Amino acid sequence: MKLIAKTLEGLEEILAEELNDIGAQDILILKRAVSYTGDKTVLYKSNLLLRTCIKVLVFIKEFTISSENDLYDQAKKIVWEDYFSLEDTFAIDSVVNSTQYRHANFIALKVKDAIADRFREKFGQRPNVNTTNPTMRINVHIREEIVTLSMDSSGPSLHLRGYRKAMVNAPLNEVLAAGLVLLSGWDKKSPLCDPMCGSGTILCEAARIAANIPPQAMDKNFAFKKWKSFDPEVYQIVCEEASQKINTETMPSFTGFDHNHQAVEACRENIAAAGLSDWITISDVDFFYQEGMSDVTLMFHPPYDERLKEKDVLDFYRNIGDKLKLSFSGSTAWILSGHQEAIKNVGLRPSAKNVC
Repeated sequence: MKLIAKTLEGLEEILAEELNDIGAQDILILKRAVSYTGDKTVLYKSNLLLRTCIKVLVFIKEFTISSENDLYDQAKKIVWEDYFSLEDTFAIDSVVNSTQYRHANFIALKVKDAIADRFREKFGQRPNVNTTNPTMRINVHIREEIVTLSMDSSGPSLHLRGYRKAMVNAPLNEVLAAGLVLLSGWDKKSPLCDPMCGSGTILCEAARIAANIPPQAMDKNFAFKKWKSFDPEVYQIVCEEASQKINTETMPSFTGFDHNHQAVEACRENIAAAGLSDWITISDVDFFYQEGMSDVTLMFHPPYDERLKEKDVLDFYRNIGDKLKLSFSGSTAWILSGHQEAIKNVGLRPSAKNVC
């Protein structure tokens, strides 16, 4: 199968490395995606094991069109009955990036009509549409006049790990948090601290990486489990192999701090939901007043309130740099920030920069 793993911009190379580790072939880095080939084992591993992947698509067909009627005709030629049956349901997602075709909903409607008409002509009836929980979710992507049809094998976005039960303002995306940990080159052995831990996403992702715990639950209701082609025996083998690689015996220490008591409680609840309470310690402490630590890896996403005056934000980051220099000598700090000017005020020369 030809497969496409979607990700966030800046994480493509890390995703390609992950794909190589699970046995993917013909890996090609794209923008916010990586294409590759693989069998059912690779497909199932892609959904279960990839930490920087948002969704896995299975390629069906690519073709060029000159009108909406061309789209209808080409889509109708596909042998959809090989993919799902009358008893199944389907839905269409569309992404359009074209000067000629601008209405994504209309594009989705044309493909839906083509599929429905093919079934009706062959069987006298058609499968129903279910936009919330279909058996088959079909992805239509148009780039100018080039159409790519794919099947969504994942279902809900893979950044939804399932452990984030309690929320805080502006929670960090799980895929981005895992990407930060992997981009850092952290050795999975040295102590790791998030001094502004919020809902605990970085700590949960880092602990799972250290213990080789899959990012997804093995009983998750992936979309591919509803397909006619789903092989439960192959999936069971994938799960068993993943389970055998989990190792919590040599876990390093993980600590998190936050001055916001509500965030601390949310963090503890999420860590418990992730099954990581035995390895992660959370304290209700302000970063600027906590005791110093040496030889530790810090990873954090400083809160940024757009209502703050620019000077307050710049001073805030300047204070972060001062605290790092004063209390964390010999340590490494990775800071995730969306404020390019403020990050310069940390006042420490970075050894590496990554743009996501």
